[in-house]
Amino acid sequence: MKPLAILCTIVAATPLCALADCVEPTPPGDLPSGATATRQEMLAAQTAIKGYDVAVGAFAECIRKDGGPASKADDAVRSVERIAAKFNAELRTFKQRNGG
Repeated sequence: MKPLAILCTIVAATPLCALADCVEPTPPGDLPSGATATRQEMLAAQTAIKGYDVAVGAFAECIRKDGGPASKADDAVRSVERIAAKFNAELRTFKQRNGG
């Protein structure tokens, strides 16, 4: 009975092992408010988002190569898109406030 339980545990954990090398990147922290942020804060946020975008691209590629669930890669890509859209809205506010 124990060998069967061990085998079931290994089979159940196998899909997780396939994703072990594909580490989902952590999204950047809170975005600065365009109404109050400094230029340096906006540039730092932009740099963080660009880095996150690159990391998500690598993660999505890893998922595709390993045959992992495409939905996981799609969710990560949508996360980048949502964050970029929020940042762009704050950037527009920042530019309006600073005349640029």
